[in-house]
Amino acid sequence: MIVDLARGPVDLDALGDADAIELRAEAVEVDALAAAFAELRGLRGLKTLRLASRVRALPPGITELRGLQHLSIVDAVLPGLPAGIDAWTRLRTLRLRLFHLASLPRSVAGLVRLRELAIDSHHLCGLPRGLSALVELRALTLILRHDYVHDWQRPAHFNPRFTQPLAELFTILAELPALAELTLSEPVSHTSPGAIFAQLPVELGGLRALETLRFVDSCASVLPAELSMPWVRRIGRVGSEMRDEELRRIFPNAIRDDRRSHDPEEP
Repeated sequence: MIVDLARGPVDLDALGDADAIELRAEAVEVDALAAAFAELRGLRGLKTLRLASRVRALPPGITELRGLQHLSIVDAVLPGLPAGIDAWTRLRTLRLRLFHLASLPRSVAGLVRLRELAIDSHHLCGLPRGLSALVELRALTLILRHDYVHDWQRPAHFNPRFTQPLAELFTILAELPALAELTLSEPVSHTSPGAIFAQLPVELGGLRALETLRFVDSCASVLPAELSMPWVRRIGRVGSEMRDEELRRIFPNAIRDDRRSHDPEEP
């Protein structure tokens, strides 16, 4: 069910027993969004929320929607999530398409039932340590759109960049005991500062639960020569510099998946 706050506040009577809502809040102030979250607390069967907003900070009341199992947020100005997201103890899916997202709060480690995490951001700098607590996380998508963007609220020459060393990133991912699907993507444009995933480290081999490894949009031109991942069953769109014989040596039991795109909003 679609609720457009530009047309008026949330009407619980109209929502009935809806368990899934698309909340459109791009054209309202943060106070209207806070009031909407306060009303939605009364919708006890709400399990799925897709939020489209345009705010500099989410009202903390969103963390009081504790029955949520699936949450998607699309916002062109939001820089991050509230610190109290560990209140979403039932959350299974978290999909974030946030232009300015630079990092996740450490409280993301409290989402112990999370099974899917998808991040699409221009500004992501890295992932926090402590993700090993996400013992049920099976699918992770990282889409890095690191274009140069002039933002009047940031330094004039702010240039977003993934600054976390890849060895550290993959060490963190290797601590996720159930991670079976990993999708890496970095759409390239004329303002991109340079490829992040062009050469992956040997720490990639530590992802022992991985079954599907997918590269999208100019990822992974080079993999370590000593890498061997026979447990991987499916790989997708590695760089053109990778020869078939190299792929067969590194992924001897995998089949190719050459899909060209992956949208974290898709199921």
